[in-house]
Amino acid sequence: MRDECFIRGEVPMTKSEVRAVSLSKLGLERDSIVYDIGAGTGSVAVEAALFAANGHVYAFEQKENACKLIDANCGKFGVENLTVVPGKAPATLAGLPAPDCVFVGGSSGSLKEILDAVFEKNPAARVVVNVIALESLCSTLEYFRSRGMEPEVISMQVSRAQVRGSYHLMQGQNPVYIIAAESPEARGEKTTGISVPRLMIAAPASGSGKTMITTGLLALLKKRGLSCVSFKCGPDYIDPMFHKYVLGIPGCNLDSFFLEPEEVRSLFLEKAAAKDMAIIEGVMGYYDGAGGNTTKASTYEIAGITDTPVILVLDGKKSSLSLAAQVKGFREYKKDSRIVGVILNRTSETMLERLRPVLEAAGVVCLGAIPQCEEAMLESRHLGLAIPERQKALEGQVTGLVKRLEQCLDVEAVCRLARGAKPLEESRRRLETNRSEEKNTAAPGKALGRKRRMAVARDEAFCFYYQENLDFLENAGWELVPFSPLQDSRLPEQADGILLGGGYPELYGRELSENYSMLADIRRAAQKGVKILAECGGFLYLHRSLEGADGASYPMVGLIDGEGYRSDRLSRFGYITLRDKGAAGEAGWEIRADEFHYWDSTAPGTAMRAEKPGSKRAWECMHITEALAAGFPHLYYPSSPQWVLKFLGEEASR
Repeated sequence: MRDECFIRGEVPMTKSEVRAVSLSKLGLERDSIVYDIGAGTGSVAVEAALFAANGHVYAFEQKENACKLIDANCGKFGVENLTVVPGKAPATLAGLPAPDCVFVGGSSGSLKEILDAVFEKNPAARVVVNVIALESLCSTLEYFRSRGMEPEVISMQVSRAQVRGSYHLMQGQNPVYIIAAESPEARGEKTTGISVPRLMIAAPASGSGKTMITTGLLALLKKRGLSCVSFKCGPDYIDPMFHKYVLGIPGCNLDSFFLEPEEVRSLFLEKAAAKDMAIIEGVMGYYDGAGGNTTKASTYEIAGITDTPVILVLDGKKSSLSLAAQVKGFREYKKDSRIVGVILNRTSETMLERLRPVLEAAGVVCLGAIPQCEEAMLESRHLGLAIPERQKALEGQVTGLVKRLEQCLDVEAVCRLARGAKPLEESRRRLETNRSEEKNTAAPGKALGRKRRMAVARDEAFCFYYQENLDFLENAGWELVPFSPLQDSRLPEQADGILLGGGYPELYGRELSENYSMLADIRRAAQKGVKILAECGGFLYLHRSLEGADGASYPMVGLIDGEGYRSDRLSRFGYITLRDKGAAGEAGWEIRADEFHYWDSTAPGTAMRAEKPGSKRAWECMHITEALAAGFPHLYYPSSPQWVLKFLGEEASR
């Protein structure tokens, strides 16, 4: 219909060209229930009512003179299936029938609240929003994407001929963005898979603040009554332990070097499916992967495997507009970057507001800025050097951090992004450790009339374990019994195995050395054939002697005929694949692991060959006997479950 057909007055009106496209995108049916929010003169509402003759249109308008114009236009066109609803939406939506189609021509700054109310009434409603400002475009796109919708965007700029003397000149109108969105259900598509609200916290590099924000966000969500689970990308067992012991939130690692993609997804779903929210913390820089020149095992790869929306944390200290260049670069480096939001660390709120338009123009929603403050000084190195079980003193600092984040972050927007994550298809490849019934059936412990018992060293000196390894042992039928090589005089009774994890034995050399009864008990257990698994710090504990952090040499267990000593630098670091030599004519077993240690050994072992990914570097390591598997590598049991079960004496075929 031509604009001149409507009674206009001084009220804004959606022009005919834009109106025609907007109405077509609504997908009206003859019996549709339609909302026109910010109806103005009622041009959209009247045309919708004429088409949906067997349905009904509700025109929401807060201006009194505009409501009168809508009534006048209804009378002019003989429209009877239209109700004018005066007042400000979304409050005026209450009590009305759920809409099939919704047009928003004006929201008076309440678009989010209006759309929330619309989708609460009908999650499958078709929605068309018209905006002019770029900022409004960005915020509207962010809203729809946070609900798992990929909106259609049309930019219209109409020019009309104007008479100027004897000439006709084209006069351009303001460009209008028409944003149309609907849920998969509205398109007739069936949603499948498991719905898991989730987010990833990533950064361009280590030290940007992602650990601090992840920790604070988890604590904040827990405070709000949400059941959360945390994940850490890469071979980092410290942060998940910190979340567990200080925040009381379970967690584990997601690592695509250790596991195949479908096994990673299986592990994620196993831990997260029953939770209200899953938060994944990235490792290093977003695209940094194994070998330093690939995205293999990177945060980006985990985001793809779990199809998780990503929030990029940028350190804004000594930077301003360049932050927008970082956002643009990281989003465009890979087309499927999944980066949807940004949080600025060490940045003032004033600077955030200055940068907001250019950051949102780069395609992300600004979720807040954390100023440089004492509460946010939760450095990753501090976490790494601290003993998680002894971090109760940090709880007060975490409480302060939560208060700061509540002031600085748009927590509701963060939750919307998480809840907008698409459902995940259940993995077709189950993680090997989940097959607990199979493992328990074959467990040799059955012959003993009890579960086999694994004594697990847990104290200030030994505390680093992959949660997945502990789950693996339990699923294989082992009972895990904690003990302290520092404080206990004997191993737990009836121990069939001993697990000595990584940690800081060099800090407690004297105490460990003077616990004579524990040293003797471990030696006796080894003589009886008790299975011993020892990694890094636990491996050093088994040496004949260990140089302590104080420079003195201390006698240790003595199962390894060598000395542990301080090196001048990080000895070996990162992912490795371990291969044993196998029997004659047979291929050796293989297991994935990682190393990180400043102490070294005069007897690192020769039973296996360690190979760096993407490199020709390799070396011999590990002591392997029928009852001992010890070395610097932190083994990841689920990467080679049969190798671990074979060592433990379980029945396992290759």
